[in-house]
Amino acid sequence: MDLKKSIQEMQEILKSLKVLDSKADHIVLLSNSYTNDALHFFEKGNKFDALEAYAIGWAYIDTLLHLKMVEVKDLQIFTVEKR
Repeated sequence: MDLKKSIQEMQEILKSLKVLDSKADHIVLLSNSYTNDALHFFEKGNKFDALEAYAIGWAYIDTLLHLKMVEVKDLQIFTVEKR
């Protein structure tokens, strides 16, 4: 796994993500914050915290996808199947 590439990919996903339920707005904001923190930790050389923050941000979006509260253009990195 190329962690920096994964973090950057997640940042791009978050930019184009479509919120289907306004209840998801705060969770998307949290995911964005964790993803940005992941890049910060990575750039500081703290790969353990970077991976942890990335995983939390990813999990929030994966959960929202399962709940059908958001849509993303590419599901490849998530655990949901194409609808």
